[in-house]
Amino acid sequence: MNEGIEYEKKFVVTEDMVAKGIGLDVKVLSTPSLILAMEITCHEAISGLLRDGETTVGMGICMKHLKPTKIGKEFVVRARLTERDGRKLKFRVDAYDNEGKIGEGEHQRFIVDKEKFASKLK
Repeated sequence: MNEGIEYEKKFVVTEDMVAKGIGLDVKVLSTPSLILAMEITCHEAISGLLRDGETTVGMGICMKHLKPTKIGKEFVVRARLTERDGRKLKFRVDAYDNEGKIGEGEHQRFIVDKEKFASKLK
């Protein structure tokens, strides 16, 4: 797996993705939900390229949520693998709705062996 891999995933803002869940009565995509969409997109970008028994886990994200997106509106997240250092992966990630960019940032993931990772949790 090399730098430059690109992937995009579409999402629709649903009731469970709004800021109301954190105590705000605002019917727009929450920042935690946007972060989750970014993580999912980065994970899926390379999941088909991993060896049997491997997966990725998030290590960090630095992002900006630039503008609100209403319930029912579609948005797309685009991820590009910009750096690989062994099992450490770095992605550029951007999100757009039909009015323009709604979020941007960098996300780091780490390739792990599923069984070894799970055994550490016991």
